Amino acid sequence: MTPAPVAAEGLPRRCLGLRLAAILEILALLGAMLLLDRLALGNDRFASLSPHPFWIVVLLAAAQYGAREALFAALLATVALLAGQLPEQAFGEDLPAWLLRVSTVPVPWFVAAVLLGEIRDGHRRRAEGLAQSLAELRIQAAAITQAYELLSATRAELEARVAGQVRTVRATYAAARAIERQETEEVLIGVASLVREMLNASQFSLFLLNGQRLELAAAEGWGSGDRFSHGFDAASPLFRAVVAERRVLTTVRPGDEALLRGEGILAGPLVGGETGRVVGILKVEAIPFLELNPTTVQNFHILCDWIGSAFDKALQHERLLGTPADAPADAPAKALAP
Repeated sequence: MTPAPVAAEGLPRRCLGLRLAAILEILALLGAMLLLDRLALGNDRFASLSPHPFWIVVLLAAAQYGAREALFAALLATVALLAGQLPEQAFGEDLPAWLLRVSTVPVPWFVAAVLLGEIRDGHRRRAEGLAQSLAELRIQAAAITQAYELLSATRAELEARVAGQVRTVRATYAAARAIERQETEEVLIGVASLVREMLNASQFSLFLLNGQRLELAAAEGWGSGDRFSHGFDAASPLFRAVVAERRVLTTVRPGDEALLRGEGILAGPLVGGETGRVVGILKVEAIPFLELNPTTVQNFHILCDWIGSAFDKALQHERLLGTPADAPADAPAKALAP
C-alpha cells in the first residue's frame, strides 16, 4: 500500500471519518482477490486456503492507517466472504453454535484490526508529538540564534563605543592640556583641537570681548562663501543673550534660533572661573546632524567654562608680567591651529 495522499492544506482527505486513500486501496485489493478467485480458484471465496487471503487486506490496513481503517477492512472482508454464501444452520445445530461456526474466520480479523490498529495509532501519535516538539525546538533555536546575533552585535557596538570613548578621553585630555597655557596666544592655538574632539564640529569660531563689542579672534572651517559676522556690538540680540544674560543658545530651541539669526548652531559665553567675568564667546556654525543632542549641548557648556577659565588665567598671568593683553581681540582674526 502507498501512503495516503495529502491535501493542499497538508491534511489527508477523508470520507466518513476514514482516509479516502485507505478506502480506495481496501476496495481495490478485495476486488482483485475476488476476481482472482472467480477466474482461477473456483469462486469459493478462498474457502480451501488457510490462512485466509483476506488477512492480507486487514493487516496492511492496520499497519498502514490504524484501527478505524483496519476495522473497515475487516468489515468489508467479512461482507466479501459471506455475502451470497452464508452457511446454513445444520439440523440439530443451535444458534450459538451456528454463529460460532460462521464467525470463526471473521472474528480474528476484527481482533487483529483493533490490536494492531491501536498500536499503529499510538506510533502515529508519538511521531506527531515528536514532530511538533521538533518544530517548537526549531523555533526556539531560531529565536536563540537571533537573540545571540543581536547580543553579539550589541556587544560589538558597545566595545566600539568604549574604545571610541577611551580614545576620545585621551584626545580630550591631550587637547585640554594644550589650552592650559600661560599665554593667551597659546590658549587660542589649543582651542581648535579641544573643540574638534569634544563636539566634532566642522566650523566654529571664538570671539573675544573688547569693551562693548565682540570681535573675532579665531575661526576654523570658514570658507570663502560663508557670510558669518566678524563682530557683534552690544545692541545685537546675540551679544545681549550670550554676554549680558550669559545664556547658551542652540537652534534646537526656537527662541534661540531667532537670536542666532543664522550665525551658528551653538553659542555660549566664555566665563573666567576665578574672576567670573565674560571674556568672550564660543560659537559653532556647523556640526553633523546626529551629533547635535543633549550630550553635545552639555559638553558645549563644559567646554565654554573650560576655555573661559583657561583664557582668563592666561590674561591674569600676562597682567602680572606686565604684558599688554587688555585688548587681545585687536589682533586680526586667524584660523585656529590644528
